[in-house]
Amino acid sequence: MARILILGAGISGHTAARCLGRWVGRQHQVIVVSPKPTWNWVPSNIWVAVGEMTESEVTYELAPIYKKVNVDFRQASALSIHPEGDAEHTKPFVRIEYTDPARVGEAESIAYDFLINATGPRLNFAATPGLGPETGHTVSVCTPPHALEANRRLQAAIAAMKNGVRQTLLIGTGHGMATCQGAAFEYICNVDHVLREAGVRQQARLIWLSNEYEVGDLGIGGVLITRGGYVTSGKVFVESLYLRTAVIWQFIRFWVIGYRVLKLMWKPHG
Repeated sequence: MARILILGAGISGHTAARCLGRWVGRQHQVIVVSPKPTWNWVPSNIWVAVGEMTESEVTYELAPIYKKVNVDFRQASALSIHPEGDAEHTKPFVRIEYTDPARVGEAESIAYDFLINATGPRLNFAATPGLGPETGHTVSVCTPPHALEANRRLQAAIAAMKNGVRQTLLIGTGHGMATCQGAAFEYICNVDHVLREAGVRQQARLIWLSNEYEVGDLGIGGVLITRGGYVTSGKVFVESLYLRTAVIWQFIRFWVIGYRVLKLMWKPHG
């Protein structure tokens, strides 16, 4: 019997676990290591961040799902990978530390025959000074708690606009190496929509700030959209959308300037 170890239970890790559990779970051992007990459909966090969905609608418990498909779930953080073993282990292994409340802090070495590293990216808000919801001055839609806080701040801004106080909402990406511009684009469209539904769009100055090469690049070199036999570039599509919805777009070396200088730069225009 072989042991397949999967690090991470996001979209890729969870997909691998579900498929392998069904294909080989009874003949071989499939283990998933993830520090969180829940799975999050990250693309829908943009709806949580405008109050259109709840956290429970974009997350669910992993353990019951994995039990059904013959997958051994370990709620733990992977600390180190040892592909050649060491003096005490003849096989490759991963060192983990449990985050499961029943075993929190307990360490273990898990040997493996096959390893799938699906840990995903690490959020690095510190790459742009002042960025981030924990130690910075911005909100985020990267996790359900972040999205909930973003919605709380958005609703506060809407309440202020209903009382006649104009607001500037700056939405986009941070460091030059930051990706997922598509999610930020979807979120600014969602914000525009809820502002119109609330009847306060005229009270808002909505600005798109991006590290893209050009508007509509979306971090993937642009897109082509075919409708009615016509092909439209992502640049033309997004520019047209922003012009129609009165979104101001700006490209800037955000990762060099940082939050505080950016705040001062935009203040005279507010």
